[in-house]
Formats: sequence, structure tokens, C-alpha cells
Amino acid sequence: MDKNQMIELLKKDVVPALGCTEPVCVALCTANAGLVAEGRIESIDVKVNAGIYKNGMSAGIPNCEEVGLPWAAAIGAILKNPEKGLELLADLTPALLQQAARLLAEDKVNVSVKEDERSLYVKCVIKTEREESTCLIRDAHTNVILLKKNEEIIFEREKSSSKSADDSLIDNLKEMKISEIRELVSEASAEELEFLLDGVKMNEELAAYSEEHSAGVGIADVFRNSQNTGLLGNSLMQRILLKVSSAAESRLDGCPLPTMSSSGAGTKGLVVILPVSETAKEIGATKEQTVKAIAFAHLVNRYINAYIGKLSPMCSCVMASSTAAAAGITYLLGGTDEQIGHAIRNMSGTVTGMICDGGKVGCAMKVSMGSMAALVSAITAVNGAALRVSDGICAKTPEDCIKNMARIGRNGMAQTDMEILDIMLEKKNAFR
Repeated sequence: MDKNQMIELLKKDVVPALGCTEPVCVALCTANAGLVAEGRIESIDVKVNAGIYKNGMSAGIPNCEEVGLPWAAAIGAILKNPEKGLELLADLTPALLQQAARLLAEDKVNVSVKEDERSLYVKCVIKTEREESTCLIRDAHTNVILLKKNEEIIFEREKSSSKSADDSLIDNLKEMKISEIRELVSEASAEELEFLLDGVKMNEELAAYSEEHSAGVGIADVFRNSQNTGLLGNSLMQRILLKVSSAAESRLDGCPLPTMSSSGAGTKGLVVILPVSETAKEIGATKEQTVKAIAFAHLVNRYINAYIGKLSPMCSCVMASSTAAAAGITYLLGGTDEQIGHAIRNMSGTVTGMICDGGKVGCAMKVSMGSMAALVSAITAVNGAALRVSDGICAKTPEDCIKNMARIGRNGMAQTDMEILDIMLEKKNAFR
């Protein structure tokens, strides 16, 4: 990978998103099917893989007080605006929401798990009084591979040929060492990376949302009210804790503001950006130092996610994104390549194993803890306190630490993921 490819990857990977990505993905699928379906909707049937179901079951929807995938499915079918991509929910109005509510009240929406699909999968079939339309999304939240009206194929891409130029860039990144990624970032100028500051501004605004609006269960309010007290004080850690929790809680409660995503997810974006940008302000970093640290963190986040895979049994917002933030903070603190590796090792020995039980406001607690661990791991690394290679799943190199983390998530916790899903499915009727 060269510098230009790195910048291309960052521009494609760091984009605005509105709402939790899994409900948005379902809404995007039904919006595509709804766009080509004519007549009054009689039924909407959506099948998703377990990860999409789990992450969307209790996630809030922007401009809507409801949560969950059935609402997202109904809303997308009414909106019919797939051209808006991950920001399609910005078009939701009270009148359209009433139409979606009627579909749900009339029991015309069904969302179920397709158990034999392990990778990202959303298939929607909409039946109207006149016809039937189908949309299929695979492997990535916006990757539509089939759109059909009755038996007429409007668009189709073979699954085997769905590998895009973006995938090639990610594959190239995956073959690099963390030190090589850091070196590649150093080749770019501040001006070439300045676009990343848009993400800081966007996520700062999201973090400030709960100052004037009620959000979630009040996690950020508690942290805010504890500032300048003996309990939490006003340290860098407390400010990171507050901003990350506030942004995550607001977003996952359905806040109407967008977030700047990273590696395909909005929460990952705020977990990568806010701890690094807040640290940069604390130490008086220059714009060049700041944008390079943020770029490095985004790339490490994508690198780790490439090994973990989408929708892991473990919380990748913590395991990948907080670890990436730790690397970015270490970079800001003047850490060497060895110390950046030690920060990643410290995170592998700290946060590995935190389960993912879906996207919801409670994730604010998880990413807050992950962000605190990121700062602690960075500070300990630059001051010579690295966990031993012999410790648990820790390894000598950061690359092997990441591979061990991914191995636990992809292989070791597969049965755990099914138990989590079973528990969540047992609660399904409580949300009807």
C-alpha cells in the first residue's frame, strides 16, 4: 500500500452515518425493495444473520422513539430512498412514521434469523397488492447484490465477484505491520489528512447533544454531574469518559445527529476519534500531530477489524476501536514503534473477551470502559510498563496480539455468541 492508497482507504472508510448501522442496513435493504414495489404493502419479510439481529434488537432509530429491526424495516419500506445510503433515516418525518406504525400494528412486518448465514446478510421480500420485490445485502452494510421485481432482475452481482477495490485496499493493509502503517501515515502531510478533522467536529457535536437533550438512561448525565467532584474530578480520563459515553448513548438512543464512522460503524468512529482528539487537546498537539494520530488510529482500527471480521461475538467497538485509540494516543505521546506495540499488548491483556450483546444505549458503558483502558494502556506503554509476553493471550508483536484477540472472537466464542442470541430471542416477545 502506498500513501495515495492509504488516503483513498481513509476517505472511503471514514464517512458519516446516521443511526446504529445494523438497523440502518435493514432499512436500506427494505428501502431498495420498497422503491421498486408498486401498490399497497401487504407484507415485509426480512431475514438476517445472527449478528445483524443481535446488534439491531434494541438499537434506537433517529427521529423515532422506537427501537429495533421491525421498526427499521417498516421505515425503510416507507422511505424508499436508498440513494441516501447510511444517512437515509434523515428523511424520516412524523407522517411517514405513522405509516410505518400502521404496518407494524397490522402485523405486516416480520424479522427473523437465518441461522445458516454467518457473515453479514439481510434479505427483504416486500409483497404488495400488485407484485413482489426482493433485495439482498451481503458482506457489507451497503453491498446490495440483488434487486428483483417479481421475476425481473433489476440488478445482480454474483457473491463470488462482489469483492471490490475497497476489499483489495483492506487486504493490502492487513498484510502490513503496525510499524509500517505508522510509517505510511508519517509520509502524508497535514493538508492531505485534514479532512479527518471533520470527524472530530461531527463527533464532538454528537457528544454535546445530551447537554441539552435527554438521552438514553442518563449515563452521560451522571458523568457530567460528577465533574469537579472527588469521585471523578476533571482529568483527561474523565473528559474522555464523558465525551465517549455521551456520544455513544445519544447515538444508540436514536439521536438525529450523524456520527463519523470508522471501519463501517458509527460507534467505532467515535471510539477511535474522541479519545485521540481529546488527548491531542490536553497535550497541546499541533494540527499535523493530531491528524496523523487520528489517521493512524483509523487504520489500526480497520486492520484489527479485518482480522476479527464483521459482527464478532466480542465487542469490537472496544476490542478493535479502543485498541486503535490506544495506539493513536501512544503515537501522540511520542511513543516508539515498540511502545505502540506494547500499548496494543496491554489492551489485548485487558479488554479481550468483552461480549457483544447487541447495539443499545448500554454500549455507552462498554465503550467508556474501553476508552479508559486505552488511555491507561498508552500511558503505561510509554512509561515502560508492558505486560509480559507470557501473560495469557499476549504475544511479542502487536500483530500476533491482534491475531490472538481475533482467534478468541472468531473461534473460541462461537458457542458463546449462540447463547447470547438465544437469551435475546427469548426476550423478543417483550418488545412487541
